[in-house]
Amino acid sequence: MIGIREAGNIVTHQYCFSLGLSSVDRAGVLFYPELFRHAHDAFEAFMARLGHDLPGIFAAGDLHLPVVHAEGDYRLPLRHGESVSVSVTPGGVGDTSFTMDCVFTDSQGRTAATVRTVHVCIDPVSRKPTAVPAALREQLAACCQPDPGGPA
Repeated sequence: MIGIREAGNIVTHQYCFSLGLSSVDRAGVLFYPELFRHAHDAFEAFMARLGHDLPGIFAAGDLHLPVVHAEGDYRLPLRHGESVSVSVTPGGVGDTSFTMDCVFTDSQGRTAATVRTVHVCIDPVSRKPTAVPAALREQLAACCQPDPGGPA
């Protein structure tokens, strides 16, 4: 599920899910690499919400968007069966890349984790960085966080 929340000039996309058994370790808490999988699922839903169907874009061979940097901070455990909300906000847009910030909130409304990813636009033929497409650049810039330091 994804929705939109506006706070000042920042547009945040909300992605919600229930933490399933396949995402937890033996202790019943989020297994650390699964944080990035859920962040990527939220990113895909965010892009779809903007009208950018990533499977279609990749299948057409028009553009590649590899992650070239990823970082995550774990603040509180997320447990099996827990309802989790992910706030997805672009952190910045450069010439050939953009940053996405995700804030994971637990069922009690507390920040449980944060993720920041940097995506580079790659021309699939030359395999070299290319400009962020104009329409995508405008959409990302319209809802960017003013603080380039990342999620709180």
